[in-house]
Amino acid sequence: MEIENLTIEFIQPESIRSIRGRTGDGMMAETYGCDVVWSDGSQQRAFLKCFPECRKLGVVNEITGYLIARSCSLPVPNKAGVAKLSDEILASLNIEICTRIYPYAFLVTESPGSSPNSLYPNLHDAAKAKLARHVLKGWPALCPLIAFDDWGANPDRNLGNFLIDGSGDIYIIDHSNMPVGVSWTPSELVVDKKYRNCLVDILTFDGAVPFEAAFVVRAAEGHLEAYNDAKDELAFWWRAFLGSDPKRYHAIEGFIRERAGKGKDRISQHLLQMPV
Repeated sequence: MEIENLTIEFIQPESIRSIRGRTGDGMMAETYGCDVVWSDGSQQRAFLKCFPECRKLGVVNEITGYLIARSCSLPVPNKAGVAKLSDEILASLNIEICTRIYPYAFLVTESPGSSPNSLYPNLHDAAKAKLARHVLKGWPALCPLIAFDDWGANPDRNLGNFLIDGSGDIYIIDHSNMPVGVSWTPSELVVDKKYRNCLVDILTFDGAVPFEAAFVVRAAEGHLEAYNDAKDELAFWWRAFLGSDPKRYHAIEGFIRERAGKGKDRISQHLLQMPV
C-alpha cells in the first residue's frame, strides 16, 4: 500500500506549525496544541501526542484505536497522522520529564467541544456517573461504542475521552491504553478474556443500566467487516512499529482479528445477564 493512500498520514516535521501549550487532559502522553498542514493542503488545528520511550506503544495503540473506530463509523477526529519529531520540535516542547521522548508522535485534528473531565474536574464518582448518563442517554453511538471498547479491550473510556460541543455532538478521543494498557505484553492479549469496560462501569454505577444490551450485541456483529476494511492499513502500521518485535506484532494482529469475529458471543455472555 502506498503511503499516500493511508487514512493515517505520515506528517513531516515542517508541516507541524505554531506549537502551543500543553493540554490538561491525558496522563499517558505529553499533548500539545498545534497547527498541521495535511496532504490535501489544508492547515488545521490539531493535537500532538508525545510519548516517553517507556510508553512508546501508545503510538501503536492510538493508530489501532483510530482505524477500527473509524471503520465502525464512530465519531472520531476527521484526520490523524504520525510524525517523526525533529530536534527543533522537541526543543520547542520544553518537556520537563526525566525520560527520553519516543521520536514518533501521534496527531489528530481538533474536534469541537470540551471533555466533561475538563469542565467538571472535581466531581466524585457518583456525580460523574450521573453526568455520563445524562450526556450519553439516547446518543446513537453509545451501544456501538460499548461494543467497540469490548472488541479492543479498552479499559480507559473515562469522561476525559469524550468531547461534547454546544450542539450536543460527541466525539471520542484517546486510545493510548487500547488494548489492555499502554505497555501491553503479548501474554496479556487473551482473545476470550473479559476485560474491564470502563464505560459500562460508569453507566451501571449504582445499578443503573441506561442502554440495551441487545443493541450492543448487534453492533458487535459488524466488527468482522470493520476489521476487514481496516486490516491492510492496520498491518502496514503494525509492521512499521512492531516489525522488529514479531511476538508483539503477531499478538496484536491475532487479538484484534479473533475478537472481531467473536464479539457477538462474548458480549452476549457478559451483558445479556445484566438486570434491566
